[in-house]
Amino acid sequence: MMGKDTSIFELDKELALPTSVPLTIVAARHQIEPLRAAAASGWLAEASFLECAIDEALPLEGIPHTGVAVVEVNPGVSRSMDRIKQFHLERPDVTLVVAIAEADVRTVRMLVREGVADVVALPFSAEEIFETLVAVMETAPATAEQRTRLAPVFALMRATGGVGATSIATHLAAAIAAEGHRVCVIDLDIQSGRVAEVLGLSARRNLTDLLEAGLRLDDAVLRSVVAHHDSGVDIVAAPAEIVPIEAIEEPALARLLQLVRQDYDYVVIDFPANLANWSLSVLSHADAILPVVEQSLGSLRQTRRVLDLLAGLGLDPRLVMPVVNRVEKRLFKSIGIGDVEHALGRSVTATVASEPQALTAAQDQGLLIGSTKSKSAFSSDIRRLAELVLARYPAGGTQ
Repeated sequence: MMGKDTSIFELDKELALPTSVPLTIVAARHQIEPLRAAAASGWLAEASFLECAIDEALPLEGIPHTGVAVVEVNPGVSRSMDRIKQFHLERPDVTLVVAIAEADVRTVRMLVREGVADVVALPFSAEEIFETLVAVMETAPATAEQRTRLAPVFALMRATGGVGATSIATHLAAAIAAEGHRVCVIDLDIQSGRVAEVLGLSARRNLTDLLEAGLRLDDAVLRSVVAHHDSGVDIVAAPAEIVPIEAIEEPALARLLQLVRQDYDYVVIDFPANLANWSLSVLSHADAILPVVEQSLGSLRQTRRVLDLLAGLGLDPRLVMPVVNRVEKRLFKSIGIGDVEHALGRSVTATVASEPQALTAAQDQGLLIGSTKSKSAFSSDIRRLAELVLARYPAGGTQ
């Protein structure tokens, strides 16, 4: 029971801190002693304190496999920085917060790129640790139990431009939303993205705002950025300005995808034609990869090269679901669907009819083709594709 002199801040801490989350603090003795004394009767009483000199290896036997760990690090000492890699290797499911004496912006960014969730100052402040702990628990990677409820990710990719991947991505997302699911489309084509444009949306904020939010990224920030379409689909628009393909920082993108997958039933990603380390990383975690191809030698040859690259990186070929776009029903076609399958070395998952005039007319108005043409072969094919992926990947079932 709390005494009458307990401050409102202390009461907030007693109520707000999830006691089921283990907290471990690893630092030199002179850093820990004042904090341990202050923690004797407060909310830190259940924390574990491990004394460890700044250049010593971490006492991993005392660190649980879940929860949050605050570890002292000196960025100027290489053996101290090695602790970060050691920690991630040995405790991948524990959220890491680093404690350093002087934290400038450049150092913090470097630590975030190393996978650190947040930074606190030395000497320790119980109040700062509490506030940081609450913040990182809101955005920390999900536990194994939570990961079973993450939204499936469908990656629409093209090996060459102009194959209609954006049209399929937007219509597929709308078809899934029509089944009562919450869907978010993320436009990762950071140099040529047109998702917002073809849906007639003028996005005030975009992907850049979310990636630059860093550790402030949460549900409120996400809601302030997404644009909502009448079809029920939410959009994270591509950057307004062209940015270098390598400008995306992988940890920031991973945090964003984690948050979106927690908030929606399905996530559809429109990928650029050019591959980078960050895009390959996202593809490796997608539930289904839908390469969009046309019945042309150039499209098929380049797509096969990309698929071979992904296979060489260890990607499960069963995740690849080729979609042939702009299929015309003609008796004599130089490259048939069988030829496509032979060229790709994989069975075709779906074909989508060619209706260029109707599609262009709809997108010029910021509409889906079903809004301007009641009987559309393109729409019918997209609905069949949606039914297939929904049956294969039920909402909330992703590991």
